[in-house]
Amino acid sequence: MNIPMPGHPISESMRGKVDETITLLEALIEKNDVVFLLMDTRESRWLPTLIGASKRKIVMNAALGFDSYLVMRHGMSAGGAGDETNSKKLGCYFCNDVVAPGNSTRDRTLDQQCTVTRPGIAMIAAALAVELLVTVLQHPKGAEAPADSSARDDYLTNDIESPLGIVPHQIRGFLARHNTVLPATTAFDKCTACSATVLKEYEARGHDFLFDVINSTASFLEDLTGLTKLHADSEKAEVWDLSDDESFAGSE
Repeated sequence: MNIPMPGHPISESMRGKVDETITLLEALIEKNDVVFLLMDTRESRWLPTLIGASKRKIVMNAALGFDSYLVMRHGMSAGGAGDETNSKKLGCYFCNDVVAPGNSTRDRTLDQQCTVTRPGIAMIAAALAVELLVTVLQHPKGAEAPADSSARDDYLTNDIESPLGIVPHQIRGFLARHNTVLPATTAFDKCTACSATVLKEYEARGHDFLFDVINSTASFLEDLTGLTKLHADSEKAEVWDLSDDESFAGSE
């Protein structure tokens, strides 16, 4: 199966075949309880992330770098897909980004495309993804379990709700230093994959919306979610850095 991706336009002659692929992907996600995202590009994760969020499925994500890895569970709102009131919902893979996904393989060497990794990283990330899933499933709140984070000093001493241990949101590993951190981030209201705006558009327009995203530039999603305005507002903000010895003649 070739997953349709933003930044990889589809010709009109291929639209029928791609439409069938999307329908099959939606059906597979609908009839299963968990979705594992084990792709090698950022943009290939967008469509399964969107569908998984819309159908309220547990989504487990594993991404690799040369000597680093990310394993995470996507957040699920207690109020259902598209719920804008649950400020404690954990973020998805795209919630930390302020740009829409595009063709990440263009003009990049092989080592820049995250296809070259140290020999043990794939197995480490795969094992952690499975262990994170079973820990989530054993938690009383399931997929809505709050995140245990290494940002809090007491994360190892607090009472553990899951019989299998703490339930982090993300596990980020750095093999060069054999170091692991457990960050946690909340959902971004301008996320290009799981925000209420994107979910409502997908659920209202279906495949037509998906084809608009796939065949358009990144600005389509950025305009829709409000990222374009966020970029413009950031550019307007001016920061004046005055040195201690700087003075104004008019103030004397």
